[in-house]
Amino acid sequence: MDNLKDILSILGLLGIPTIGAMTCWCVRKCKEFTRNLRILMEAQQKQMARDLTNDYKLYMKQGFIEDEDLEIWEQQYQKYHALGANGIMDKKRDKLLDLPNHQ
Repeated sequence: MDNLKDILSILGLLGIPTIGAMTCWCVRKCKEFTRNLRILMEAQQKQMARDLTNDYKLYMKQGFIEDEDLEIWEQQYQKYHALGANGIMDKKRDKLLDLPNHQ
């Protein structure tokens, strides 16, 4: 029991500075994590835009898009759009939706 009182006394002495230091550390790590997450999201969006554009060019060249391929493209487009899409991909989507679903 005396040991516990000693430990609590030591923690009481270190409490305020320790809490302050840990709070500063947590805030710094959260900012770093948020910055890194933003970078990763932007990189992922660029990768998705490239993939969607490459598929778009393929389907436009062949002149049709099968229903299954359109569904997959649309799902990826929706994920891309959720990251903060631009108008260019919206126009490509509209053109793909106008393509026939068979040759």
